[in-house]
Amino acid sequence: MRRIGHVKEIWRYPVSSVGGQRLDALSVSPAGIEGDRRFALFDPQTGLSAAPERDPRWRPALFLQAMRGETAHLPQLRFPDGSLHWLDDAHLDQRLLDHFGFAAHIGAYGGLADGADMRFPVVSNRYTPAPLHLVTTASLTRLSVIAGLPPLDGQRFRPSVLIETEETESGFVENAWVGGSIRIGAAKVRVTEASRRCGMTMIAQPGMNEQPEILRGIMRHNARNLGVYAGVEEAVTLAVGDPVYAGI
Repeated sequence: MRRIGHVKEIWRYPVSSVGGQRLDALSVSPAGIEGDRRFALFDPQTGLSAAPERDPRWRPALFLQAMRGETAHLPQLRFPDGSLHWLDDAHLDQRLLDHFGFAAHIGAYGGLADGADMRFPVVSNRYTPAPLHLVTTASLTRLSVIAGLPPLDGQRFRPSVLIETEETESGFVENAWVGGSIRIGAAKVRVTEASRRCGMTMIAQPGMNEQPEILRGIMRHNARNLGVYAGVEEAVTLAVGDPVYAGI
């Protein structure tokens, strides 16, 4: 094994398509990250989940933030004015209407078999989320250089784990991990596929302007991929500062 870096940031996204929650550590099992992407915004008229990458009217979702406490399993939404609302708050629908300019409700992914919170309408997921989503600072640096962009914030790509690579690591290093394994701390992580990118990467977010050149750069220089999806064979805890090793 050779050390390639360490865990710089860890994120959980309790509500899909909404800003996430930065953590010091997280628990992940073969089924995924505890409390990650269990809820979604949806249009009550169509029943469709929010899709900011395809439908511009949903783009204000990225200016909301979802967070989940250590003891409270139900997340809260934070609005740009700093106000917090539990997902079952009777006033939340009005706040969402004011924020988006159209009716938006909260739904839960899955059903009884998946442990969904049946206080909320069940909605269909637009994709099958991988247990882990990994991005390296080496890839962010490579993309910014070859596409002529300023330094990139990893949150544009919504990883669950952002890995800060050693100075000797350069390029889109995650590409070489697909089909193999890396080690994060004591956890063996299986890398299953590259992360194919969509319009979400270029949408404006808090502190970040809209930047179409990001997606163009990924398409031109890395076959539309940046980062990788991965999983674990048993329940583990990942933490900020954990060393990361390749070649295992």
